[in-house]
Formats: sequence, structure tokens, C-alpha cells
Amino acid sequence: MREPRDFRKSLFLCMAIVIASYTSFSLVVYRYCGQWVAVPSLGSAGSTIKIVAYGVGFVGLLVSGCLYLHVGAKYVFVRILRNSEHLQSDTWVHWATWLGCTTGLGAIAFILAQAIPIFNYLLSLTGSLCFAPIALSLPGWLWCFDNMAWRRGSMRQRVVFWITAAMIPLGVFICVGGTYGVVVQIQEAYASGRIGELRLSFVLGGSLL
Repeated sequence: MREPRDFRKSLFLCMAIVIASYTSFSLVVYRYCGQWVAVPSLGSAGSTIKIVAYGVGFVGLLVSGCLYLHVGAKYVFVRILRNSEHLQSDTWVHWATWLGCTTGLGAIAFILAQAIPIFNYLLSLTGSLCFAPIALSLPGWLWCFDNMAWRRGSMRQRVVFWITAAMIPLGVFICVGGTYGVVVQIQEAYASGRIGELRLSFVLGGSLL
């Protein structure tokens, strides 16, 4: 990126690598695990591969978790100390509030993740209801709205326009189909007994108490 003109090249190369990585990994896992794939999918690998994979990915998982925790804690922190001299001062109130926000939100997140027996299903349901419309349908509609003249432009412009327009029904299909699939999975999980009564579990010393 020393040359701003290389932005498109960098973008296409980056997205090609990302799409190829995600697609190949997903296809390989589904080929050997199918509908019995664990969540996360690394749980379906052998013990040695799991240890190596989690060892390599632990740093990334830790950094990702800290980023999300930091964003939430910073929002609460600013709301608490807004219009206060302690917001940007090196005082004990400042640090006590900040450490309380990070520790408290981290504890709440851990408790919710362990206490809700259908937490993974809720994540899938949220992804179906929110990701598809916001990340596919809405951007496609906004782009088409801003480039409506491309419908009658050159052949390249028309192809790009209708490919982008196809994102709108694709997002709707994923939203409806994904939501239906998750709901069916939740019903089957309750019927099979995989999900019982709401329980609070704590992992201490590698044991589930």
C-alpha cells in the first residue's frame, strides 16, 4: 500500500485469500464431519490436531475476546464517568471504575455463555436474523439505489448492477431459511434431550461442577 493506486489489487488479493481459506476449510470439515460437526469445528479434530490448532489460535482468540470486551467496557466506562474529572485523570476512581467494568462484563459474559443451554443456537439465530439483512440485503439495496443508472449503462455496468441486486433476495433467503433451520434444530435438541432445564455450570480446574 505504498501506492494508493494499488488499493484495488490489495483488496482483491486479500478477499481471494480469505474466501479460498474459509471455503476450503468449511468444505473439508463438512466432508469428514457432516451434520455431526462440533461447535467450534476444531472440536471434531483428533486430540493432537486440536492441541496444535488451539495452541496456534489461542492468541487470536484471546485478542478477539479482549477487543470485544474492551469496546463494551469502554462504552459503560464513559457512560459512568461522563462529565466527571475522573474520566481522563489518573485517579483511583478512574482505575477502579475501569477495572470494575472490564471484570464485571467479562464475568457476566462467562456466566451467560455457561448458564444458557441454547447459547450456541441463540448465536446462530442472531446471525440469521441480523447478519443476512444487514450485511447482504441492505448494502446491495443501498448500492443499487446510488447506481440506478447502471441498469441502462454498458454491458459491464449492467452485469455488476444485477449481480449486486441479487444480494437483496439472497440476504432475504438466508434470513428466512437460516432462521427456520435454527428453530428446527432447537426443537430437535429439546425433543432429543440435548437441552434440558436451564442450569448454571462453572468450569473449575478442568472439571464441570
